[in-house]
Amino acid sequence: MLSARTARFFGYYPGTVALVTAEHSGTRNVLSVGWHTALSADPPLYGVAVGRERGSHPLIVQSGHFGVNFLPFAAAQAVQGAGVLSLHDAPQFDKLARLGLTTLPGSPLAVTQAYLHYRCEVVDVVRTGDHDLFVGRVSDVHFDPAHYDAEGLFAGEAAVYLGRSAYVTTTRERQVFLPGDFA
Repeated sequence: MLSARTARFFGYYPGTVALVTAEHSGTRNVLSVGWHTALSADPPLYGVAVGRERGSHPLIVQSGHFGVNFLPFAAAQAVQGAGVLSLHDAPQFDKLARLGLTTLPGSPLAVTQAYLHYRCEVVDVVRTGDHDLFVGRVSDVHFDPAHYDAEGLFAGEAAVYLGRSAYVTTTRERQVFLPGDFA
């Protein structure tokens, strides 16, 4: 196996990009986040890494809440746009509306176009270099059943980020491995 060295770190791609939503005192924002992960099942905890210079950072700190939204491949342009457009550049415009995104009635952090949404209450903030890892307790989950099969497995087409503004999608082709396959 050949190996190469580089100062650039792209080894965490491909992966899904979550849209993190935040709202405080009438200001709302949406941000694309590539660094996110489930942290615990009991209690249900989810973490998102947000740069301290991002417009969403103070909204999350001040409100104590954030949303995590996963959008299908058909919405990849909005996912990319949420990372390119900045609340700092035009604080008067509604970034969600500009990207054609809406939220569920009564759930302002849940993006309607998402196949999966977590509402999280901040329980910890871990300083990690140039980002803060917001640890959120999942308090609400919404999902679109059209994107899941009868067994509850994802059956949609996720937007998978390759890096450098490039996306691909999952396919419906699956291979399932059973414990006996390794005997």
